[in-house]
Amino acid sequence: MSTGGIGLIVATHGALAEAIVGAAELILGRKTALKAFTFQAGEEPRASSERLTAMIKRSDKGAGVIILVDMFGGTPGTLALSHLHERSVEVITGVNLPMAVAAASLKPEFDLAAASRHVAAQGQAGIMQAAQILK
Repeated sequence: MSTGGIGLIVATHGALAEAIVGAAELILGRKTALKAFTFQAGEEPRASSERLTAMIKRSDKGAGVIILVDMFGGTPGTLALSHLHERSVEVITGVNLPMAVAAASLKPEFDLAAASRHVAAQGQAGIMQAAQILK
């Protein structure tokens, strides 16, 4: 479960976060440091904010926390972005499975900023138009 001590949270609408964490662990064949945060329809934003704050505090072992969110502007993303003023939190939007696998596989030498750049790059690299590749 190597993450260099960086806490990892996947924050999404509904059960997507749990599915991404489960799929990443299936691919890697092991339990990871990824934690799922789900925002449910009808949930009060204040209660969600308190849950996310508590999860960030539990996840931060001193090296900071990366929060992978489903989309910029959605409630999970907005809640995560409210923590950007904290120097130990990075937020990456557009979470996908390659991004989650990269996050769960971080090497200890990555600091929070470098880890965040690496995870974002791996997520972008995982987006391909199959027909163009197979030509």
